Amino acid sequence: MRPSILSSFLAVFILAISLTSCFSPQKIVQVESAGNETTKWNYGRQVVLVKKGDYEAHIFFEDFTKKDLIFDVEVVNLAEKETLLQPEVIQLVANTGRKAWAYDPEKEIFGGQMERSRKEAANKNTALAVGAVVVAATVAAIASDDDGGGGRSDDGIVLDGLDAAATISYAYYAVPPPPMQYLPPTIDFWKDYSLRKTTLDKGYQVSGKVVFPRMDEARELTVVVPVGDVELKATFKQRLIQP
Repeated sequence: MRPSILSSFLAVFILAISLTSCFSPQKIVQVESAGNETTKWNYGRQVVLVKKGDYEAHIFFEDFTKKDLIFDVEVVNLAEKETLLQPEVIQLVANTGRKAWAYDPEKEIFGGQMERSRKEAANKNTALAVGAVVVAATVAAIASDDDGGGGRSDDGIVLDGLDAAATISYAYYAVPPPPMQYLPPTIDFWKDYSLRKTTLDKGYQVSGKVVFPRMDEARELTVVVPVGDVELKATFKQRLIQP
């Protein structure tokens, strides 16, 4: 028996070692200014300052996920008239020639609401089915034992609440942007942190997160922000580091 136990132990040990070698660390995405524009530092973030005509933008790289790159974009309207800022027309252009448009927060929020509604309905249907089974079992138990106590099944659905996030607005280079509690593709991210479609009056500014699909093959990325009759461009260098 002992050799058999030892063989089993060695087999499990070898299997565990083989499984641990199946996974490798994910690549880290590092993005910094290409050095072509004016930059300032804000609590560890290298902010690219771009000004053209009556408009100004402050852009920095925020974070990444398995599928996306997240930038922070702030636009200031110095023109004499209002202008409409639309995040879905903001582009990310790679040195490889590839081009991608930012995700539209309004579409992402609508899609998230649809998905949440479907999940809520599915949860309620599951709860009703479970409740019916519990009631049937309880009735059977009562019928078989007159002295037995009846049980109570709670088939209510408790949905996760939405945490209120801090405002995105912040003074220039005075305080750090608030840390994000959510990342895309969660509906909370799109509601609380993303740059939303906004009409900017003269002298007003707006900021938020803009999300693009990852372009791991690119070594240089340019964020292009159309506003008014101009395009504000900030170029970054990208490196992928394997831990």
